[in-house]
Amino acid sequence: MLRGAISIDIDTLATHFKGFGLQRDDYTYFDFQKGIANFLKLLSEFKLPATFFIVGKDLHHEPNCLTLKQAVADGHEIANHSMHHVQGFRYLTPAGKLKEIQEAAAIIHEKVQRKTVGFRAPGWNIDQETLNILNSQKYLYDSSIFPSFFNLPLKLLHYQAMKGRPLADRTTLGQYRNMFVSPHPYQIAKNQGIVELPITVTPLIRLPFFATFLLKTGYEMFKKSYQLIKLWQRPIIYEFHLFDFVDFSLSEIADQIPSRGIKGMYLPQSIHTTYRKKIDLFRHAIEFMIRDYKFTTLETFAHNYLNDV
Repeated sequence: MLRGAISIDIDTLATHFKGFGLQRDDYTYFDFQKGIANFLKLLSEFKLPATFFIVGKDLHHEPNCLTLKQAVADGHEIANHSMHHVQGFRYLTPAGKLKEIQEAAAIIHEKVQRKTVGFRAPGWNIDQETLNILNSQKYLYDSSIFPSFFNLPLKLLHYQAMKGRPLADRTTLGQYRNMFVSPHPYQIAKNQGIVELPITVTPLIRLPFFATFLLKTGYEMFKKSYQLIKLWQRPIIYEFHLFDFVDFSLSEIADQIPSRGIKGMYLPQSIHTTYRKKIDLFRHAIEFMIRDYKFTTLETFAHNYLNDV
């Protein structure tokens, strides 16, 4: 069978809407616990492993640690998504980048007893300097490259949606040249260094192929993209976000959801999609992919890649 891996970026409401005064003072990351529980339920249904990219600061809240320990007990990987989820990660100083990576790794090890070997930059904002830091810290892999030809319009749309915010908050998807980077897994430096596991895009025109795009374009587009990926026998690195598994109609979280009219804020597609529709789409997508692909954690995927080269 072809190889695949499923991952999820755990970005909470408190992280995503920081600076807009939208969260209660006593907010306890309901979306972290409920979203992960819903994701674990779906994974269990198909007996699939996954990789959870965790923002370190969220583990200062003990109930979140208990939720994550359940993911570990179920056999899933915990990976590093930085300490504070700074959107413009590549604009940090070298010392700032190192601190974000090290502090997140330390709290994950302390609270969940797991050593992180994988990293994903907030907003896919990776650069060579960060990759060098990861290499020096003995990381196995990075999964921050999004090599789509559609990066330019996506970057411009995000930049416009975040109008009025600091430059670092308005950037996404890394450097422009990332749209031309190899869509295949590759080692950063030949015979040494970490493995890059790019987010999957379709062959030829490099359409995005991840959960947000599925919600935006529907199942038929997903099937056409998948069939092209399968035809070319490409591996799949399929990415979800925490918001994809949160029911935003629940009373416990309703007062945390901003209106569409707040200036300078990008609202994820998953906020506008009903929970039932999201889960139905994800279930159909997984059912389709597991016919041809064997899914592992990203750590196992990277090890398998290195064994093949």
